[in-house]
Amino acid sequence: MKNAPDLSQQPRPSHEAVWLRLSAFLSMRSPNTQLTYKGIVDEWCRFLGAESGTSEAAKLLIKAQDIHAMAYRAWLEKQPGEKPRAQRSMGRPAGSKLLSTERRSARKKEGLESTQSNSTIAKKFAALRRIYRMLMASNIGVQENPFDTDRVPPPPKDSGRKRPTEMVDFKLVTKIVHSPDPRTPRGLRDQGILAALFGGGLRRSEVVHLRIGDVRRSQAGTVYLYLRATKGKRDAEQALPDWAAKIILQVVQQRLQSGGRPDSYLFVSYIGRAGAAPTEDPVSASGVYKLFLHYCRAAGAGPFCTPHSARATAITRLLAAGIPHREVQEFSRHSSIQMVELYDKRRIGVDENAAKKLKYEE
Repeated sequence: MKNAPDLSQQPRPSHEAVWLRLSAFLSMRSPNTQLTYKGIVDEWCRFLGAESGTSEAAKLLIKAQDIHAMAYRAWLEKQPGEKPRAQRSMGRPAGSKLLSTERRSARKKEGLESTQSNSTIAKKFAALRRIYRMLMASNIGVQENPFDTDRVPPPPKDSGRKRPTEMVDFKLVTKIVHSPDPRTPRGLRDQGILAALFGGGLRRSEVVHLRIGDVRRSQAGTVYLYLRATKGKRDAEQALPDWAAKIILQVVQQRLQSGGRPDSYLFVSYIGRAGAAPTEDPVSASGVYKLFLHYCRAAGAGPFCTPHSARATAITRLLAAGIPHREVQEFSRHSSIQMVELYDKRRIGVDENAAKKLKYEE
């Protein structure tokens, strides 16, 4: 084209281009991913010596090398993290000395440290690696990816885990689901949330975003949930077992009778005295977390269950029932059978371990 500009003669983009590119990159991610990535970028910029969003930070981002990434990893390994479950359950008197594994952060982590876990650090490295890959392709002066795994290997994310997802005892699931009082709108909502978690294997974010019209029935009569923009970046249809479908259909009926529309949220939050007044806003992710813990603890499921435990429990129950991995993958909506295996909590059990049959005496 005659009037097409000569790109080779274009001036090098200003440092503002770094933030423009980052903003465009994040805009294509989910809201939760945007928040996570922004926090990681902010921390990386502060480590380099400038505040995120400034011209100085952009210069440092462009000039960063693998030696800076190595120093960043060493710094992260000493930063405080969530207290490991082992210490929470055992307790530790105030002012007592730290465990030896906490003092020796340079050694292999064992999951008993109060510093950031390997999985957290690996997650940050993966995010920054993707960001630098984008910046390099944008031709704004970034010459190398300081987080290239060949140069700076991230820590093994599955080693020294502090908070592995725990499964709920199969025998307690029915008790937990039926703990809320369905005679009240809020109790019925809680029961519906528990049914969606244990019966549909949903993630918290998927539960929060459900609309009344997302509860559907196939021509054959199967009740299913239409999930929008899931973690796999696609819409999905999640079938429900009959017991869970019955509960969720009751929630739908109650919401419609109270004035809800098909595009209204299925599970709403409550405010006012004793939380008795419904709103039109969806229940928050933290609200789902708190109510799940409340009912699990009341049923005796232990202090470390999370909403993701319901997903792991559902997947493990199907596998224990002899359902093929391929069919379970359809239920869990994982990208691979290997991911299904990661959720199979039978692998960490000891009751059926071959060691129980090991004998040396006849």
